[in-house]
Amino acid sequence: MKLIERYIFSKLVYAFVLSLVALTTTVWLTQALRQFDLVSAMGQTLITFFQVTLLLLPPLATVVAPVAVMIAVIYTFNSLNDGSELAVINSTGTRQWSLLKPVLMLAVGVTVFMACMTLYLSPLSLRLWRETITNVQGNVLTSILKEGEFIELEDNLVFQLRQRAPDGTLRGIFMSDSRDSDETVVYLAERGAVLDSEIGVFLVMSDGTIQRRNEKEKTISIIQFSSYAFDLSTYSSKSEAPPYRPRERPTFYLFDPDANDKYYQRKPETYRQELYTRFATPLNAMVFALLPLVFLSQAETTRQSRSTTIAMASGSALAIAGLSFTLSVASGESMIAAIALFLLPLGMIGASVTLILMGIQPRPPEKLLIFGDKVTVRVKRMLRIPVASVATSGG
Repeated sequence: MKLIERYIFSKLVYAFVLSLVALTTTVWLTQALRQFDLVSAMGQTLITFFQVTLLLLPPLATVVAPVAVMIAVIYTFNSLNDGSELAVINSTGTRQWSLLKPVLMLAVGVTVFMACMTLYLSPLSLRLWRETITNVQGNVLTSILKEGEFIELEDNLVFQLRQRAPDGTLRGIFMSDSRDSDETVVYLAERGAVLDSEIGVFLVMSDGTIQRRNEKEKTISIIQFSSYAFDLSTYSSKSEAPPYRPRERPTFYLFDPDANDKYYQRKPETYRQELYTRFATPLNAMVFALLPLVFLSQAETTRQSRSTTIAMASGSALAIAGLSFTLSVASGESMIAAIALFLLPLGMIGASVTLILMGIQPRPPEKLLIFGDKVTVRVKRMLRIPVASVATSGG
C-alpha cells in the first residue's frame, strides 16, 4: 500500500470508529431508556438492565454501521479537499485507484463485520434478549410490584404496595393471608425489599406489625417487628420462551424451517424475507462507502462550500437504502423483488467503481450550488458559527 493510500485509510478508519461508537451509543441510549422499567418498575437489578440493553448492541450496530461508513468517507474527503490535499493528489497525476483502494478496503471490512452480525450475532443476541425479557415478565413477582394495586397471589392471599422507590425499596406494604380458615394474618410494614437468594425469594419487611386474628376464639394479637422475611419462592417462576420470530432464528434454520413452527405456518413468507435480507444487508456498507466517493473524489474550489455536493451524496445513498428496504419487504412474496434486492446494491457498486476510476464526478446544477451555499451561510449565522466570505458564481 502506497503512502498516500495508508494516509487516507488511517483517516477513514479513525473517522469510522468514532462515528460508529457515537451513533451506536446514541441509539443504544434511546433503547436503554425504554427498558429502564426493568429496574424501576419490575424489581430487577442493574445487572439485568445492562444485560438486556447490551444484547441489543449487535442489531443496532448493524443498522448504524453503513451510516458510519458514509460519514467517514464524507468527512475524510471533505477534509482532504478543504486542506487542498485532494487538489495536490489530483494534479500530480495520482491514479484514481489510490483514492478508491482505501475506501474499498474499509468497505470490505465493514461488509464482513455486518455479515457476521446479520448471519450470526444479531439473531443470537435477539434470542437471548427474548429469553431474558420473557423470564422477567413471566416472573409472577414482577406483577406484585405494581403501585397502588391489590394483587391476589392466590386464593385468600392479597398483596398491596403503596410506592416503589427508584432504588428498589418498597414503601407501604400490606399483605393479608387468610389461607388458613381458622386464622387471618395481616402484615403491615413501612418499607421492604425483594431478596432473590440461592435458597429462595423472600419479601424482607422492616418496621412493621403482624396482626393475627383467631376466627374461632375471636381474639387479635399484634406483634411488632423490625425485620421479617416472607417466603415468596412459590410465586417466582420462569416462563417458557414464546415461539421465536424469524429475525431471532439462526440462519441455517431459515433455510429449512420446522413445518410445525406455528409462526412459519401463519407467515411462511417472512422467513424467506428474513433470509434474503440477512445476505443483502451487508452490501449496504459497500454502497454507503462508494457512492459518496463518486461525488467527492475530485477536488473542488474552496470558494464554494461542499454542502450541496455532500447533501447530494448522502441523499443518493439514503435513497438507495430506502429502495432496498422496500424490496426487502416485498422479497418474501416476490422472487423478482428478491433478485432486485441483490442486483440493486451490486449494480450501484459496479457503477460507482466505474465512475470513480474514470474520474467522472456528478455535479449539482450551478443554481442549486448557489442556493445550498446561501442556506449554509444562514444556518451558520443562526448558530453563530464564523462564516468566511463566500464568492458565488453564476448570472
